[in-house]
Amino acid sequence: MPDNLISVVEESEGLNSSLISKIRLEILWALSELGEDGATARQLKAGLNLSDGATYTNLKKLAGMGYLRCEKVIFEGEELELYAITPKGLTEWQRVRNWLCKLLECEGDTCER
Repeated sequence: MPDNLISVVEESEGLNSSLISKIRLEILWALSELGEDGATARQLKAGLNLSDGATYTNLKKLAGMGYLRCEKVIFEGEELELYAITPKGLTEWQRVRNWLCKLLECEGDTCER
């Protein structure tokens, strides 16, 4: 546990509690790594091993919070939704990531995600 646990807990009050779920954090992490290219819901579902319901529910929630943008694309004659992280989403992902690294004491290069 961090020596300054009280300050880490106090810092958590500034985070968006609606974002703190394993699936939402995984989606933001994945899309932050992909950058502007983003990914389709199908790609995220497969890459993160999610159900259809979990994928779409969480993508819609993140988009509603302004953390993701969604655009329709045609691929091989099929209309797909392409998701990418917004600047607001990237900023929030970095804030949460930094907070988690403090909590887990894995700051710097030792923090894999």
